Amino acid sequence: MKKLLKDKTIVFLLPLVIITFLFLYICYNYSMGIYKDIEEKQNNKDIKNFIYALNISTHNTNIKENSYYQEVKKLCENHFDECLIKTTVNSKKLNKERIKIVTYYLNLYLINDLHFFDINNKIILHIKTKSKENIIITSKNSIQIFSSLSIVFLILTIIITNSYQRHILVINDKLEEKVKERTSQISHTIKELEKVNLRLFDLAHTDYLTQIKNRRSFFLHANSLFQNLKKAHKPMSIIMIDIDNFKNFNDTYGHEMGDKVLKLFAKTISNYLSDDAIFGRLGGEEFIIALPYKKIDSTIPIAEDIRKIIENLVIRVPYSELFITASFGVSDSTNAYTIDEIIKSADDMLYDAKSKGKNRVRGRIS
Repeated sequence: MKKLLKDKTIVFLLPLVIITFLFLYICYNYSMGIYKDIEEKQNNKDIKNFIYALNISTHNTNIKENSYYQEVKKLCENHFDECLIKTTVNSKKLNKERIKIVTYYLNLYLINDLHFFDINNKIILHIKTKSKENIIITSKNSIQIFSSLSIVFLILTIIITNSYQRHILVINDKLEEKVKERTSQISHTIKELEKVNLRLFDLAHTDYLTQIKNRRSFFLHANSLFQNLKKAHKPMSIIMIDIDNFKNFNDTYGHEMGDKVLKLFAKTISNYLSDDAIFGRLGGEEFIIALPYKKIDSTIPIAEDIRKIIENLVIRVPYSELFITASFGVSDSTNAYTIDEIIKSADDMLYDAKSKGKNRVRGRIS
């Protein structure tokens, strides 16, 4: 951002400086040309007036006379700043029709060389005038003042622009710091919110006691899994589990011991299952497992393994050891159109296992 502001300032000021100096240069040359023309016109006018006055004042005066020289000098100095007059001998009168004028500039002066001829076309009078370039000098001074003011204005513009740029950079730095600070705060807040959301998600989707999926979470995940497998024409199976005689166990040993059994039961099954299995608690002592890519014939052995593990599970209590069993109902997605149909079929098999003595696995083909 800083580099961008500096680049923009350079891009803005550089053309401004170039244009300003170019404008002053053009104006100077154009103005000097005009003032030079005015100066020359004024000089020509002075020459004409001088010659006219010279003709009238010295009409009857001999060139060789001293009074003539004084008169010419006086007239010349009336029209020009300085005059240098030279006369030649053996001449009487000027030839009014034969005058040669040469005008040129020398330093800051305008020089006129006036050559007057006699009737025989010989130079009898040479006058050299010298006048300051008053108009040009005045004009130069005016232009220089204007140029100086323009340059001062340009310098002030550059200084003010640079100062403003620095001010903008300072403000920008402060804004960037605030943005970084706010971004950091927002990032921290977002992370905290994500943690809170994850905790809320866990609370909403996790059974508080066993720390496995609750009823709602299981149905969401199992239904999504079923739909995906159905599209891919892949099988899926469900295992319904119910702890045998759990109500009597609770009544005998208390709810605290019952909660301990539920936790141990869920943890034991979780450790056995593969990562792609979905395991949840439907409520009370009833649990459910969804196994992707499994048909009923490959699921029944899994249920049987779990049954044996639970049967051999030792629950230690003071001065005693307790044992529990569970009943299992198994079904798969064959001919099922919804996840509810599979669960209903597995639940029927669970009821069959319970009614036939408990601690057993019942499936559609078992």
